Amino acid sequence: MARARNRPALVAHGGAGSAGPGAERAERRGAMMAAMRLGARILRANGSALEAVVATVAALEDHPLFNAGYGSLLNSEGNVEMDASVMFAEPVADPAALRPASRGKRSGHAGHPNAFDYSVSAGAVAAVSRVRNPIVLARAVMERSPHILMAGAGAENFARKAGIRLVRPEEMVTERARERWRARKQESGMFEAEGAVRAAMGHGTVGAVAVDEHGGIAAATSTGGVPGKLFGRVGDSALIGAGTFAHAFGAASATGQGEAIILTALCREAVLALADGSPRPVAREAILEMIDATGAEAGIILIDGRGRIGYAHNTASMQVARYDPAGGLRHLWLEPIATGRRR
Repeated sequence: MARARNRPALVAHGGAGSAGPGAERAERRGAMMAAMRLGARILRANGSALEAVVATVAALEDHPLFNAGYGSLLNSEGNVEMDASVMFAEPVADPAALRPASRGKRSGHAGHPNAFDYSVSAGAVAAVSRVRNPIVLARAVMERSPHILMAGAGAENFARKAGIRLVRPEEMVTERARERWRARKQESGMFEAEGAVRAAMGHGTVGAVAVDEHGGIAAATSTGGVPGKLFGRVGDSALIGAGTFAHAFGAASATGQGEAIILTALCREAVLALADGSPRPVAREAILEMIDATGAEAGIILIDGRGRIGYAHNTASMQVARYDPAGGLRHLWLEPIATGRRR
Protein backbone atom coordinates (compact mmCIF):
# COMPACT_ATOMS: atom_id res chain seq x y z
CA MET A 1 0.00 0.00 0.00
CA ALA A 2 1.42 3.37 -1.01
CA ARG A 3 1.94 5.93 1.73
CA ALA A 4 0.45 9.35 1.14
CA ARG A 5 2.72 12.33 1.62
CA ASN A 6 2.56 13.79 5.10
CA ARG A 7 2.26 17.42 6.06
CA PRO A 8 5.71 18.41 7.36
CA ALA A 9 5.82 20.27 10.66
CA LEU A 10 8.33 21.25 13.32
CA VAL A 11 8.06 22.60 16.85
CA ALA A 12 10.85 23.51 19.27
CA HIS A 13 11.07 24.62 22.89
CA GLY A 14 13.60 26.74 24.73
CA GLY A 15 12.92 25.42 28.22
CA ALA A 16 10.21 25.74 30.82
CA GLY A 17 10.81 27.40 34.16
CA SER A 18 11.10 30.84 35.70
CA ALA A 19 10.25 33.85 33.57
CA GLY A 20 13.88 34.98 33.44
CA PRO A 21 15.15 38.51 32.83
CA GLY A 22 12.80 40.53 30.64
CA ALA A 23 15.79 42.04 28.86
CA GLU A 24 16.64 38.62 27.43
CA ARG A 25 13.24 37.85 25.95
CA ALA A 26 13.79 39.52 22.59
CA GLU A 27 17.13 37.78 22.09
CA ARG A 28 15.65 34.43 23.10
CA ARG A 29 12.85 34.90 20.61
CA GLY A 30 15.31 35.82 17.85
CA ALA A 31 17.45 32.78 18.59
CA MET A 32 14.44 30.47 18.54
CA MET A 33 13.24 31.82 15.22
CA ALA A 34 16.71 31.59 13.67
CA ALA A 35 16.96 27.94 14.76
CA MET A 36 13.48 27.22 13.43
CA ARG A 37 14.31 28.71 10.06
CA LEU A 38 17.16 26.21 9.73
CA GLY A 39 14.89 23.29 10.54
CA ALA A 40 12.02 24.54 8.39
CA ARG A 41 14.35 25.02 5.43
CA ILE A 42 15.31 21.34 5.66
CA LEU A 43 11.68 20.22 5.72
CA ARG A 44 10.74 22.52 2.82
CA ALA A 45 13.57 21.01 0.79
CA ASN A 46 12.08 17.55 1.34
CA GLY A 47 14.67 16.73 4.01
CA SER A 48 14.18 14.36 6.90
CA ALA A 49 12.63 15.06 10.28
CA LEU A 50 15.86 13.79 11.85
CA GLU A 51 17.95 16.37 10.00
CA ALA A 52 15.47 19.10 10.95
CA VAL A 53 15.44 18.43 14.70
CA VAL A 54 19.21 18.00 14.94
CA ALA A 55 19.86 21.25 13.05
CA THR A 56 17.32 23.14 15.19
CA VAL A 57 18.68 21.87 18.49
CA ALA A 58 22.32 22.35 17.46
CA ALA A 59 21.61 26.00 16.65
CA LEU A 60 20.11 26.49 20.12
CA GLU A 61 23.09 24.70 21.70
CA ASP A 62 25.32 27.33 20.09
CA HIS A 63 23.46 30.22 21.73
CA PRO A 64 24.65 31.28 25.22
CA LEU A 65 21.15 32.14 26.55
CA PHE A 66 19.95 28.52 26.52
CA ASN A 67 20.95 25.90 29.06
CA ALA A 68 22.38 23.50 26.48
CA GLY A 69 25.68 23.20 24.66
CA TYR A 70 27.67 26.44 24.92
CA GLY A 71 25.11 28.05 27.24
CA SER A 72 25.05 25.17 29.74
CA LEU A 73 24.82 26.07 33.42
CA LEU A 74 27.36 24.65 35.84
CA ASN A 75 27.27 21.76 38.28
CA SER A 76 28.21 21.92 41.97
CA GLU A 77 31.91 21.78 41.06
CA GLY A 78 31.65 24.70 38.65
CA ASN A 79 31.91 22.54 35.52
CA VAL A 80 29.72 21.79 32.51
CA GLU A 81 28.15 18.32 32.19
CA MET A 82 25.74 18.00 29.26
CA ASP A 83 23.08 15.45 28.31
CA ALA A 84 21.36 14.97 24.94
CA SER A 85 19.32 12.41 23.04
CA VAL A 86 17.71 11.88 19.66
CA MET A 87 15.17 9.35 18.39
CA PHE A 88 13.92 8.66 14.87
CA ALA A 89 10.92 6.62 13.71
CA GLU A 90 11.26 5.94 9.98
CA PRO A 91 8.65 4.23 7.78
CA VAL A 92 9.89 1.09 6.04
CA ALA A 93 8.37 -0.03 2.75
CA ASP A 94 9.68 -3.59 3.08
CA PRO A 95 9.14 -5.03 6.59
CA ALA A 96 11.81 -7.65 5.90
CA ALA A 97 14.35 -4.82 5.64
CA LEU A 98 13.83 -3.63 9.22
CA ARG A 99 16.99 -3.21 11.26
CA PRO A 100 18.05 -5.74 13.92
CA ALA A 101 16.27 -5.55 17.25
CA SER A 102 19.27 -3.84 18.85
CA ARG A 103 18.81 -0.82 16.58
CA GLY A 104 15.10 -0.72 15.80
CA LYS A 105 11.78 -2.48 15.93
CA ARG A 106 8.44 -2.67 14.22
CA SER A 107 5.85 -0.30 15.58
CA GLY A 108 2.30 0.40 14.64
CA HIS A 109 -1.28 0.24 15.82
CA ALA A 110 -4.07 -1.55 14.04
CA GLY A 111 -6.57 0.93 12.68
CA HIS A 112 -4.36 3.92 13.39
CA PRO A 113 -3.70 6.29 10.41
CA ASN A 114 0.04 5.64 10.80
CA ALA A 115 -0.18 1.86 11.20
CA PHE A 116 2.79 1.25 8.90
CA ASP A 117 6.00 -0.61 9.61
CA TYR A 118 8.54 1.66 11.24
CA SER A 119 12.20 1.29 12.10
CA VAL A 120 12.93 3.04 15.41
CA SER A 121 16.44 4.14 16.39
CA ALA A 122 17.88 6.25 19.19
CA GLY A 123 21.13 7.67 20.49
CA ALA A 124 22.06 9.56 23.63
CA VAL A 125 24.99 10.95 25.60
CA ALA A 126 25.27 11.86 29.26
CA ALA A 127 27.67 13.92 31.39
CA VAL A 128 29.85 15.11 28.51
CA SER A 129 32.01 18.22 28.90
CA ARG A 130 34.14 18.50 25.77
CA VAL A 131 31.67 18.47 22.87
CA ARG A 132 30.31 21.71 21.47
CA ASN A 133 27.09 20.10 20.20
CA PRO A 134 26.05 17.09 22.29
CA ILE A 135 23.04 16.49 20.01
CA VAL A 136 25.42 15.83 17.10
CA LEU A 137 27.26 13.28 19.24
CA ALA A 138 23.96 11.65 20.26
CA ARG A 139 23.13 11.22 16.59
CA ALA A 140 26.55 9.69 15.95
CA VAL A 141 25.94 7.19 18.76
CA MET A 142 22.64 6.28 17.08
CA GLU A 143 24.03 5.92 13.57
CA ARG A 144 27.62 4.81 14.08
CA SER A 145 27.70 2.62 17.17
CA PRO A 146 25.92 -0.53 18.34
CA HIS A 147 24.76 1.34 21.47
CA ILE A 148 22.05 3.81 22.47
CA LEU A 149 23.55 5.62 25.49
CA MET A 150 27.18 6.56 26.14
CA ALA A 151 28.51 8.69 28.97
CA GLY A 152 31.40 10.82 30.14
CA ALA A 153 34.92 10.15 28.94
CA GLY A 154 33.82 7.12 26.93
CA ALA A 155 31.35 9.18 24.96
CA GLU A 156 34.01 11.82 24.33
CA ASN A 157 36.47 9.16 23.16
CA PHE A 158 33.81 7.91 20.75
CA ALA A 159 33.33 11.50 19.53
CA ARG A 160 37.01 11.70 18.65
CA LYS A 161 36.82 8.44 16.69
CA ALA A 162 33.68 9.67 14.92
CA GLY A 163 35.48 12.82 13.78
CA ILE A 164 33.61 15.18 16.12
CA ARG A 165 35.94 17.89 17.38
CA LEU A 166 36.60 18.03 21.11
CA VAL A 167 37.17 21.28 22.96
CA ARG A 168 38.71 22.09 26.32
CA PRO A 169 36.06 21.95 29.09
CA GLU A 170 36.68 25.60 29.97
CA GLU A 171 35.73 26.61 26.42
CA MET A 172 32.16 25.51 27.19
CA VAL A 173 31.84 27.78 30.24
CA THR A 174 30.36 31.20 29.50
CA GLU A 175 30.92 34.16 31.79
CA ARG A 176 27.15 34.31 32.27
CA ALA A 177 27.11 30.72 33.56
CA ARG A 178 30.13 31.38 35.81
CA GLU A 179 28.49 34.47 37.32
CA ARG A 180 25.29 32.56 38.06
CA TRP A 181 27.28 29.75 39.66
CA ARG A 182 29.12 32.22 41.91
CA ALA A 183 25.84 33.90 42.87
CA ARG A 184 24.24 30.57 43.84
CA LYS A 185 27.36 29.59 45.77
CA GLN A 186 27.25 32.82 47.76
CA GLU A 187 23.53 32.52 48.48
CA SER A 188 23.42 28.88 49.52
CA GLY A 189 26.93 28.04 50.66
CA MET A 190 27.48 24.36 50.01
CA PHE A 191 25.30 22.75 47.35
CA GLU A 192 23.10 19.85 48.38
CA ALA A 193 21.04 17.53 46.21
CA GLU A 194 17.71 18.77 47.53
CA GLY A 195 18.61 22.38 46.92
CA ALA A 196 19.90 21.56 43.47
CA VAL A 197 16.59 19.98 42.50
CA ARG A 198 14.68 23.03 43.77
CA ALA A 199 16.97 25.20 41.64
CA ALA A 200 16.17 23.19 38.53
CA MET A 201 13.62 25.53 37.11
CA GLY A 202 15.90 27.96 35.33
CA HIS A 203 15.24 28.53 31.65
CA GLY A 204 17.08 26.71 28.99
CA THR A 205 16.78 23.01 28.10
CA VAL A 206 16.12 22.87 24.37
CA GLY A 207 14.30 20.37 22.20
CA ALA A 208 12.54 19.85 18.89
CA VAL A 209 10.13 17.39 17.29
CA ALA A 210 9.24 17.07 13.62
CA VAL A 211 7.48 15.03 10.95
CA ASP A 212 8.61 15.08 7.32
CA GLU A 213 6.83 14.52 4.00
CA HIS A 214 7.81 10.86 3.92
CA GLY A 215 6.36 10.10 7.35
CA GLY A 216 9.63 10.21 9.25
CA ILE A 217 9.13 11.33 12.86
CA ALA A 218 11.96 12.60 15.10
CA ALA A 219 12.64 14.10 18.50
CA ALA A 220 15.77 15.67 19.99
CA THR A 221 16.54 17.17 23.40
CA SER A 222 19.69 18.76 24.89
CA THR A 223 20.53 20.33 28.25
CA GLY A 224 23.23 21.43 30.62
CA GLY A 225 21.08 20.02 33.40
CA VAL A 226 20.04 21.26 36.80
CA PRO A 227 21.93 24.39 37.92
CA GLY A 228 24.26 23.39 40.72
CA LYS A 229 23.55 19.67 40.26
CA LEU A 230 25.81 17.15 41.95
CA PHE A 231 28.82 16.00 39.95
CA GLY A 232 27.78 13.02 37.79
CA ARG A 233 24.02 13.62 37.92
CA VAL A 234 22.20 12.59 34.72
CA GLY A 235 18.74 13.95 33.92
CA ASP A 236 15.86 13.11 31.67
CA SER A 237 17.33 14.66 28.51
CA ALA A 238 19.69 11.71 28.11
CA LEU A 239 17.00 9.09 28.68
CA ILE A 240 14.87 7.74 25.85
CA GLY A 241 11.23 7.59 26.97
CA ALA A 242 11.71 10.28 29.62
CA GLY A 243 12.94 13.49 27.97
CA THR A 244 12.78 12.27 24.36
CA PHE A 245 10.64 9.77 22.46
CA ALA A 246 9.55 9.05 18.87
CA HIS A 247 7.26 6.35 17.52
CA ALA A 248 4.92 5.67 14.62
CA PHE A 249 2.29 7.77 16.43
CA GLY A 250 4.42 10.90 16.96
CA ALA A 251 7.27 12.42 18.94
CA ALA A 252 7.84 14.41 22.14
CA SER A 253 10.52 16.43 23.93
CA ALA A 254 10.30 17.48 27.57
CA THR A 255 11.81 20.16 29.80
CA GLY A 256 11.59 20.88 33.51
CA GLN A 257 12.31 18.91 36.66
CA GLY A 258 14.15 15.93 35.27
CA GLU A 259 13.63 13.54 38.16
CA ALA A 260 9.84 13.87 37.82
CA ILE A 261 10.04 13.47 34.04
CA ILE A 262 12.03 10.26 34.51
CA LEU A 263 9.68 8.86 37.16
CA THR A 264 6.65 9.33 34.91
CA ALA A 265 8.31 8.37 31.57
CA LEU A 266 6.68 11.58 30.39
CA CYS A 267 7.49 11.59 26.68
CA ARG A 268 6.82 7.89 26.08
CA GLU A 269 3.48 8.03 27.85
CA ALA A 270 2.44 11.11 25.89
CA VAL A 271 3.44 9.71 22.50
CA LEU A 272 1.71 6.38 23.04
CA ALA A 273 -1.44 8.25 24.09
CA LEU A 274 -1.53 9.70 20.55
CA ALA A 275 -2.87 6.32 19.42
CA ASP A 276 -6.25 7.44 20.76
CA GLY A 277 -5.93 11.23 21.03
CA SER A 278 -4.71 14.44 19.42
CA PRO A 279 -1.60 16.38 20.50
CA ARG A 280 -3.15 19.33 22.34
CA PRO A 281 -5.28 17.40 24.86
CA VAL A 282 -2.67 14.65 25.14
CA ALA A 283 0.04 17.16 26.06
CA ARG A 284 -2.17 18.74 28.70
CA GLU A 285 -3.18 15.39 30.16
CA ALA A 286 0.46 14.24 30.30
CA ILE A 287 1.44 17.26 32.38
CA LEU A 288 -1.57 16.88 34.66
CA GLU A 289 -0.75 13.22 35.26
CA MET A 290 2.85 14.16 36.07
CA ILE A 291 1.58 16.74 38.57
CA ASP A 292 -0.68 14.15 40.19
CA ALA A 293 2.22 11.72 40.51
CA THR A 294 5.02 14.05 41.58
CA GLY A 295 3.77 17.60 42.20
CA ALA A 296 6.62 18.80 39.98
CA GLU A 297 6.90 21.33 37.16
CA ALA A 298 7.63 20.53 33.52
CA GLY A 299 6.70 21.23 29.92
CA ILE A 300 6.27 19.09 26.83
CA ILE A 301 6.05 19.59 23.07
CA LEU A 302 4.31 16.96 20.98
CA ILE A 303 3.69 16.22 17.30
CA ASP A 304 1.73 13.43 15.64
CA GLY A 305 2.22 11.72 12.30
CA ARG A 306 -0.26 14.09 10.63
CA GLY A 307 1.83 17.11 11.57
CA ARG A 308 -0.55 18.28 14.31
CA ILE A 309 1.18 20.03 17.21
CA GLY A 310 0.52 20.22 20.93
CA TYR A 311 2.31 21.61 23.99
CA ALA A 312 1.62 22.23 27.66
CA HIS A 313 3.44 23.28 30.82
CA ASN A 314 2.76 24.22 34.43
CA THR A 315 5.76 26.49 35.03
CA ALA A 316 6.05 30.27 35.18
CA SER A 317 7.11 30.48 31.54
CA MET A 318 7.73 28.36 28.45
CA GLN A 319 8.91 29.46 25.02
CA VAL A 320 8.09 27.57 21.82
CA ALA A 321 8.39 28.15 18.08
CA ARG A 322 6.58 26.20 15.39
CA TYR A 323 6.47 25.70 11.64
CA ASP A 324 3.98 24.15 9.25
CA PRO A 325 3.22 24.98 5.61
CA ALA A 326 -0.18 26.50 6.41
CA GLY A 327 0.81 28.66 9.37
CA GLY A 328 4.44 29.37 8.51
CA LEU A 329 6.87 30.25 11.29
CA ARG A 330 5.50 31.43 14.64
CA HIS A 331 6.85 32.11 18.12
CA LEU A 332 4.87 31.91 21.36
CA TRP A 333 5.35 32.48 25.08
CA LEU A 334 2.91 29.91 26.45
CA GLU A 335 0.54 30.40 29.35
CA PRO A 336 0.69 27.61 31.95
CA ILE A 337 -2.18 25.19 32.09
CA ALA A 338 -4.68 25.41 34.92
CA THR A 339 -3.68 22.88 37.54
CA GLY A 340 -6.83 22.80 39.65
CA ARG A 341 -8.87 19.71 40.28
CA ARG A 342 -9.63 17.76 37.11
CA ARG A 343 -13.18 16.89 36.23
